Amino acid sequence: MVNKIGKFLRKVHRYLTPVFVIITFWVMVSNGGMQVDSMPEKLQRVLMFTLAVTGTYLFVQFYYNKYLNYKRKKAKS
Repeated sequence: MVNKIGKFLRKVHRYLTPVFVIITFWVMVSNGGMQVDSMPEKLQRVLMFTLAVTGTYLFVQFYYNKYLNYKRKKAKS
């Protein structure tokens, strides 16, 4: 189950990253005449939060799996 969630979140993270980069550049270039709370900036915040959550999960999952492998090897010996 955890492996399936990790694969799904990895795909979500992979495909949202280019969208986030494009929107970030768009907001940076066109920020001169936009209001502070414009729609692209709100979308940028949502994408940033999503990328932060999925990235944190993938980071923690890597070290958790390493810990489980170490624990299994220690139990065998």
